[in-house]
Amino acid sequence: MKILVTGSDGFIGFCLVQNLLKRGHTVYGMDAFFRRKMVNERYSTSMIPIASPQDRVAELMKLGNFNFLECNIATEPGILEKVYKDFLPDVVINLAQMPAAPYSMVDMQHGMFTIQNNVLGLHNILWLMRNYTPRSSLVTLGTMGEWGTPNLPIAEGFFKVEYEGMTDIIPFPRQTNSIYHCSKQMGGDLCWMACRIWELKVTEIQQGIVYGTRASEMQDNPLLKTRLDVDESFGTMINRAVASAIIEHPILLYGAGSQIRAYIALRDSIACLTLAAENPPDNTDSHHGYRVINQFDESYSCEDVAQIVKEVAKESFDIDATIKNVANPRVESEVHYYNPKHEKLYKMGWKPQRTIREELVTMFNDLIPNKDLIEKYKHVIDPTITWKPKRF
Repeated sequence: MKILVTGSDGFIGFCLVQNLLKRGHTVYGMDAFFRRKMVNERYSTSMIPIASPQDRVAELMKLGNFNFLECNIATEPGILEKVYKDFLPDVVINLAQMPAAPYSMVDMQHGMFTIQNNVLGLHNILWLMRNYTPRSSLVTLGTMGEWGTPNLPIAEGFFKVEYEGMTDIIPFPRQTNSIYHCSKQMGGDLCWMACRIWELKVTEIQQGIVYGTRASEMQDNPLLKTRLDVDESFGTMINRAVASAIIEHPILLYGAGSQIRAYIALRDSIACLTLAAENPPDNTDSHHGYRVINQFDESYSCEDVAQIVKEVAKESFDIDATIKNVANPRVESEVHYYNPKHEKLYKMGWKPQRTIREELVTMFNDLIPNKDLIEKYKHVIDPTITWKPKRF
């Protein structure tokens, strides 16, 4: 298939392109390199040194039929349209989204950028699908965080509702708690509209928190390594915890640490995205061509995650990690019910490749050689961005 991947230089996108090329697909990558710029802005860097954009593109071209163009798909729709008309993709995988809730809550400018980047980019893709490739399909990233923590099981996209003696099947309500999550909810509404009105096919991936340092053994090649961030904006819970343990910085728990979240390893995320791209929605697993997939392996509380990391650090590397509770900078329920459904991927044939403990061993092995680099940037781990404004 011909697959257009936006956000092809990112943490997930770069690994996904490698996997798609390995499977024989023709891939066109696009990226504006915002992830590199945003992490630098937060006075941090990738804890796994990564190659330059030029070297990455050259190495990807060695793996298969790959082309690349630098483009901001949100603000340069003319460039995106030209590429789209020339390439006419069978599938678009949209990963060109700012992926961090804390970053979106820094100030008005960061919130505005988040909405512009995440919503307009997807908006432009949907119009191009409508105009040029109405029989193609789109895979786009949402987040499990959109669902919030309701006091009932979380459906996989749609659920049956009865009200005043009548019933209907409608999208499951989303309860967002950051500008980032709001932008993803807006994106979901756009996709739902496009499927109903324009008869497009869209898979929205409600992805759990992604952790890991690699998606395949191809990434022993320095030019094919993906990034790994540990700052408070872009470093997810497990990634920060492993880096903290290595440098004997406390593993931080926000508040009580009892918040439960869904997690998936990077290599499993890539497998799931590939599966979704190669198997477009049909009438059996979608509503009007709109398919929602809750993409995660297992759910853990933050305290559970910290304890598992601490145990692996000691058992496999003789590292004595510590855990510390700090004031929660976010506004979220710390004690809550959490039962999201995730059946569609299993029905499509997906199976997790490793346990969390096995993946953690790989992470420690990949990050320990970079201990000095992590030590240099350890200050970025501690939270400074708060959800609530200070009242004077």
